[in-house]
Amino acid sequence: MRAQITERHDRWLAWSRDRFGVLLALVVLNYVVLMLLPGDRAAALAGFVIVGATTLFALDAAAAPRRVRIVARLVLILLPVLPLIFVLGRVDVVGPMVPISLGLMMVVTVVVIIRRLLGHITISGATLLAAVDAYVLIGLVFAQLFYGFSKLAIAAPFLAQPVHPIRPDFIYLSFVVLTTLGFGDLTPHTEVARTLVITEALVGQIFLVTAVARVVSLYGTTRREERPGAPEE
Repeated sequence: MRAQITERHDRWLAWSRDRFGVLLALVVLNYVVLMLLPGDRAAALAGFVIVGATTLFALDAAAAPRRVRIVARLVLILLPVLPLIFVLGRVDVVGPMVPISLGLMMVVTVVVIIRRLLGHITISGATLLAAVDAYVLIGLVFAQLFYGFSKLAIAAPFLAQPVHPIRPDFIYLSFVVLTTLGFGDLTPHTEVARTLVITEALVGQIFLVTAVARVVSLYGTTRREERPGAPEE
């Protein structure tokens, strides 16, 4: 029985490796679902499930080290205890912890994806999709962080506008900042909020004009593998 489980797991890892097109579909699904979900507790649980599943698939697609995948699974096994308390009404205790924890997990996912695409010898469609996945995931990372920090006293009120923001508002704000659209209908208020927003703008633009642009320019080419002791040309 154990041998069968191991064999199926190995087959899954072999199939999912570099499936960045599937990951992009999951990431877009994350965006759509999180934008359309209302701000109630059932929606929070549904968001937790879809973000967690996407994170695990991203780690498999990026061929993350075994230890990283094990830690990610353990974290996602433990985190449901927090949404359970959240459902029972302890919003003041658990509200910020779940989105912040998911955001930090997604940061690791972005790093692993970048590590994978840098390891591609041939710059193919999978490499380009990996760069796009990482870019969109950056937006989702900060959306989770915005939402989580908005529930902490050190960052409240997160927005300057006199509204009661819900999760879709922070997703909208995150992608407006990431793409530097600057509509101005939602703006950060506290120092913590402004720091997070500026950090996302810098990270997003630096990643876009370096990693994504570089991958596009090298698309279809093959990098020369450097051999130890090989003479420089």
